[in-house]
Amino acid sequence: MKPSVQLLLVTRFKKQNGKYPVKIRIIYQRVSKDFPIGIDLTQEEFDGASSTHVKKRFREFANKMNEAIAKANRIINDTGVFTFNKFDTLFNGRFKEASDIYPFFDEYIDNLYKEGRIKTASSYETARNSFAKFNNKIGLYDITCQFLRDYHAYQVERNISETTVGIYVRSLRSIYNYAIELGVIKRDESYPFGKRKYVIPAGRNIKKALNISEVGKIYNYPSVPGTPEDRARDFWIFSYLCNGINFKDIAHLKNKNIDGDMIRFVRAKTKNTTKGNQTVISCHISEPAKLIIEKWRGKNESDDAYLFTILQSGDDPIVQVKKVAQFIKNTNKYMKAISEQIGLEKPATSYFSRHSAATILKRSGASIEEIREALGHQSSNTTQKYLDSFDDESKKQLSDSLSTFLK
Repeated sequence: MKPSVQLLLVTRFKKQNGKYPVKIRIIYQRVSKDFPIGIDLTQEEFDGASSTHVKKRFREFANKMNEAIAKANRIINDTGVFTFNKFDTLFNGRFKEASDIYPFFDEYIDNLYKEGRIKTASSYETARNSFAKFNNKIGLYDITCQFLRDYHAYQVERNISETTVGIYVRSLRSIYNYAIELGVIKRDESYPFGKRKYVIPAGRNIKKALNISEVGKIYNYPSVPGTPEDRARDFWIFSYLCNGINFKDIAHLKNKNIDGDMIRFVRAKTKNTTKGNQTVISCHISEPAKLIIEKWRGKNESDDAYLFTILQSGDDPIVQVKKVAQFIKNTNKYMKAISEQIGLEKPATSYFSRHSAATILKRSGASIEEIREALGHQSSNTTQKYLDSFDDESKKQLSDSLSTFLK
């Protein structure tokens, strides 16, 4: 049953000018809520504008009242599942209508910045700019399968990779879904993404794994203690030994994440996206990993102090992003040099530690479920849980398999 719409003059709120606010009343499932339409009238003006035959002096008021009724009915008819919050958002114009996608992009990006997800916000800004170059006037109803194919072809002509096109279109799909959540557009047969419609191109997987012998060469590389090269090698090995822990997560580790001979943490990537069900990731601190911790650990031993000195307390989200990026950049710089020295075919960048851990765990006989959890994947395709449901002994056995090159 659809909501009903009424106009009323709220005479219990008399204003200083002797007039009363005109509101629109929405009644849905025996609940009513009133929304102002932006005009104040006397009782005489309201009655005159509401009459069957409106006199000339009341026509302006009648037009505004009729426009409010028409707008309310249009929102109700175009909204999927009705809620008063959706109606309030759309009726009061907090967003532009479906004729313009960019305000939705801007709102979404602003929310990401507020959550401290700086890199993600920057990625969405890049995607927004890409679509704006293609067409600076895009409405939600303009986003069809053909539109997406045309955009895809446009990017390919400009030598943009399939992987990058996929990233941009996934951002657009998120914005489209965001508009659906707000009730601005319905998800129906016109939804352009998915099977038998427009399929977003997947990135091309490039092998980024080393074998156990190559990892051993990195571990045994004779770097000068305390140098940037030594630091890069140690953190690469630390990531590998801790089941391929992401370098951003290394930077965000705090003393309180050390629990005996285990590291337990929530991935920085998911802190703001899974607030209601955050997964605590656990990995065993093997002996070589323990030595690396002792070597590079910060002097501040308080629980909330960072384990390493990559970040400092008081760093705002933007500074954190820059410092983590510099940490990864420096690691990759020296790991490329080390890779050349030990004769690797490809430079063992930070990604290689994670991929190598997964591959070697697989070769050691670990199950797909164990590997999925070890890498922190939500599914076996992307890996997002970190040895979560297995007991610590199982986790220690998995960790030990990563350091067989020491035996």
